[in-house]
Amino acid sequence: MVRSSKNPGHERGLTLIELMLGVTLGFLISGVVLSLYINTSRSLAQNERYAWMQENARFVLKTLSDDLSMADFWGQVIATDVIATTLASPTGDCGVDIDVFNSNTAILVNNNHASPVLSQFTPCAAITADLRPSTDLLALKRVEGSSAASTFVDAADIDGDSDTTEILTLGASDLVDGDVYLRSSGSAGNFIDDASSSDPPGSGQSDWRYIPRIYFVRDYYETSGDQIPAFCRRAILGVGMTLTKCIAEGIEDFHIQFGIDTDQNAVANIYTATPTVSEMENAVSARVYLLARSIQADPHFTNDTQYVLGDAIVPAANDGFYRRVYSTTISLRNTAARSLMQ
Repeated sequence: MVRSSKNPGHERGLTLIELMLGVTLGFLISGVVLSLYINTSRSLAQNERYAWMQENARFVLKTLSDDLSMADFWGQVIATDVIATTLASPTGDCGVDIDVFNSNTAILVNNNHASPVLSQFTPCAAITADLRPSTDLLALKRVEGSSAASTFVDAADIDGDSDTTEILTLGASDLVDGDVYLRSSGSAGNFIDDASSSDPPGSGQSDWRYIPRIYFVRDYYETSGDQIPAFCRRAILGVGMTLTKCIAEGIEDFHIQFGIDTDQNAVANIYTATPTVSEMENAVSARVYLLARSIQADPHFTNDTQYVLGDAIVPAANDGFYRRVYSTTISLRNTAARSLMQ
C-alpha cells in the first residue's frame, strides 16, 4: 500500500510573491475599469455639450430662416407702394436708427468682422451696451404673414341664401393697442396705429401687423456678467412686452453674407459680406454663419482651433469651451422678386 506524503491538516497557502502578484493584477484591472469609466463619462459629457450646441444653433437658424425669407414682405403691396407715413419713429428703442418706416431698406446689416467695418445703421445704446465685440447685426423689416383677425359680414345672407354680396370688415377692436399696422389696399399701403383706425378699412383693404426687428449677439444670457453669450432679438415696436429677447444661449459669433444677382435671373452670382445699397436691392439669398459655444468649460480640454465663418476668421480662444460652426443658405424671396421686376 502506498501512503500519501501530504498532511491533510497542513494545506499549502499562497506565497508572498503570488499574493503580491494577485494584488498587482487586481490594481491593474481596477485601474483599467476606472479609466474606462472616466473616459466614458468625459465622452458622454462632451457629446451632451455638442448636442446642446447643435440644438441652440438649429433653433437660431430656423428663426433667422423664417424671418429672412419673409423680409421685405408688405402684405398685398411692394415696398415702393408704401406711402410715407406721418407716424413718428418710436424713441428709445432703435426705431430712429434703422429708419423704421422706410420700407425701401427692408434688410440692413452691420458687418463688424470687416476692416473697415460696414455699418448700414447705427444701433442704439440699448444694443451697443451689451453687444459682443466683432459680431454682426441684422435689421429686418416686414409685416406678419397674415392680416389682422377679420370678421365676415353679409347683411343680405342672414337667411342662408346664396347671396354673393359678402364684404370683409375689420374694426379697431381687432388691432392690438400700441402696435403699428400696414393698411393695404392692394395697390398702396400706409402705416397706421390703433389710434388712427377707429373706422374699418374700406372694401378690399386689410391691416397687417408691422414687426421690424434687430438680431445681435449679446455678451450675457440672463444676468449681466454671467459670461454666457446669447443670440438675441430686439423688437422695435410694441407695448407690454420685453423689447429684447434672447432666443438661444451659447451663440458666440454671428456673420452673414448676401448672394447678389448681377444679371436679374434671381440666382446669386456673387456672395459678399459688405454689400452696397444698390447690391442689397439685388440680394436674392443669404448665408448665415453661427459659432456656437458650450455653456460649461471642460477643465481637461484646451480649444486652440480657429474657426472660419465664410470670409471671417475667428482666432483661437485657447480656453476649455467646445465650439462648432453651423451655417445655412436662405432664399430672400421678396427681394429676389423685386430684383426680377427691375
